[in-house]
Amino acid sequence: MSLNWTVGQIADWESVCYMTAPCDIPTQGITEGDRMLNPVTNALIWSTISVDLPGITRENVGEFFARLRTIEQISGPFLIRAEGPDGKRPEGEDAFLTVDEVIDHIGLTANVTPKSRSAWLKKLSRDLDGHVARVERRMNENASAYKD
Repeated sequence: MSLNWTVGQIADWESVCYMTAPCDIPTQGITEGDRMLNPVTNALIWSTISVDLPGITRENVGEFFARLRTIEQISGPFLIRAEGPDGKRPEGEDAFLTVDEVIDHIGLTANVTPKSRSAWLKKLSRDLDGHVARVERRMNENASAYKD
């Protein structure tokens, strides 16, 4: 299933969600000066899958941010070598999404099926168990290569 999203309900969505390309991005077919999706908005759109919430609302903004920060702490920052529209993020620096950036995107929606916190934490725990099992399997397959 494709990820479908909308930003039209975000306050001042045109300036929050879109920016002028600061340089050519040939891999994306973008030329300097083109209108492009803000990397923060793009990261938040894709993060809806990881946090299992269908968007950011006034009611769930705290939960959305808490889940997002948890995932970023485990997997790393969602913004990788991205420059913000205000130039505050130097190109090349990885960056965690901020609470203000999440609040600025209240109104973002995506076709993600929501999970309760307990269901989301259970999924996270299963993922951790899966990582442990894969490492242990790898260690057992190559037991002679690894010494204590």
